[in-house]
Amino acid sequence: MSLPRILDSLRAVPVGARLWRGDIAADWNAPVYPNGGLTTAVAVRAMEMELDQPHQRLRNVSTMFVSTVPCGPVDIAVERLRVGKRMSQLRADVRSSGSAERGHLVTAAFGESREGFEFEYLKAPEVGPPLDYPPPATPPPGHPTFNPPFFQNVEVRRVKMFSSFEKDWVGGTAEAIRWIRFRTPPRRADASIDPLSLIALADTMPPSIAQYIGPGFPFFHAPSVDLNVRMFADPEDEWILGRMICHWAGDGYASAEIALWDIRRRLVAHANQMMLIRLVTPGELGRK
Repeated sequence: MSLPRILDSLRAVPVGARLWRGDIAADWNAPVYPNGGLTTAVAVRAMEMELDQPHQRLRNVSTMFVSTVPCGPVDIAVERLRVGKRMSQLRADVRSSGSAERGHLVTAAFGESREGFEFEYLKAPEVGPPLDYPPPATPPPGHPTFNPPFFQNVEVRRVKMFSSFEKDWVGGTAEAIRWIRFRTPPRRADASIDPLSLIALADTMPPSIAQYIGPGFPFFHAPSVDLNVRMFADPEDEWILGRMICHWAGDGYASAEIALWDIRRRLVAHANQMMLIRLVTPGELGRK
C-alpha cells in the first residue's frame, strides 16, 4: 500500500473570487481531526497563490483554532489586508466546505529579502545524525498506545524522548528532542523540500509536557488553541531536528515552543502555542 503524499493535502485551487479549496485526507488526522499545522499550511498555500508575489516569501503565520475542521474538502476565504511592494499581510478563514461556522482563522505576513544582520543565536542541540538514534519504544502487550494517522506517516528517531511505559527515566524536565521526517518526502518539482511542510511538523509539541510528568504519565490529548510559526529558511533535506520545551502548564492548559533545524543544523523555523489538556482513555479520542 502506498503512503499518502503530504503535497496532495498542501494544494489549493481557485473556486471563486478570493475563495480557494483544499482537500485534507484522513491520513493526517492527529488523532481525530487533521494536524492543525497542516490545515494552516493549506491556508498559507491559498494566500501565496492569492498574493502572487513570488519575491515575497512567508515570514510568519498565526492561527486561532476557533472550531474543529474535519478532514475532507475545505474552503479558504482569503482577505488581502495589505499588499505592498516589499511586504504584504493576508488573512484566511478555513472551514469545511459548505459550513456556515468559522473554523481556523489564519493571518500571515510575506516579505521580500532585505539587507540586514545575519546570525543564529539559538543553536541546535549537539546530537548525531538521525539514524544514530532509535525509533520510539514498542509498548508492551496490552498497553494503551497513541498512534494517530499523522504519526504513521512520519518517521521519528528519538534523541531525548520517553514513553509512559518506560521505567529507566525520570521526569522534571519539560523538554523533548527528536529527528522527524515524512515517509513520503514533500519534494517539489525541482526536488527541494516544500517549506510549508514545516508548519505541520511545528504543531507537534505535546511530548514536552509528558517528559516533565515522568514515567507512567496519564494518557492525554492536547488540541491546539493557537499556533504561531516564524519561517527562517528552506530546509535542505527531509530530516528535521525538533526541540520542544513546555514553559507552563495549569488550569487544564499548557504553553510550549518548538525550534526546527535542518540536517545542516540551520534554524529553519520556530513556533509556539497554547494547548488545552484532555485526560482521556484511548477509546475516548473520538469524542469532542
